[in-house]
Amino acid sequence: MAPLASIRRRRLERCRADLASPDLRRQSIRSIAARWGFTGATAFSRAFRAAYDITPNDYRAGALESADAHKAGKAVSPRPAAGPSPKE
Repeated sequence: MAPLASIRRRRLERCRADLASPDLRRQSIRSIAARWGFTGATAFSRAFRAAYDITPNDYRAGALESADAHKAGKAVSPRPAAGPSPKE
């Protein structure tokens, strides 16, 4: 993998982790993207969707729903939001 592709993949992975974090639920998707070096919301959304086949908003909703259900002790069926690592 080329160095720039590797860096982009790591940045997307960090964004994905932050989007799934209940502690960061009040932080906007735009600010999470900016934190990891994405300068535009549209570019970030396209890169995230290309890597994970889901929008950042849908990923976050599913991940936080799963976290809330887990915290409450409820069983949750797997959702696409817990998708694989970025495509290469």
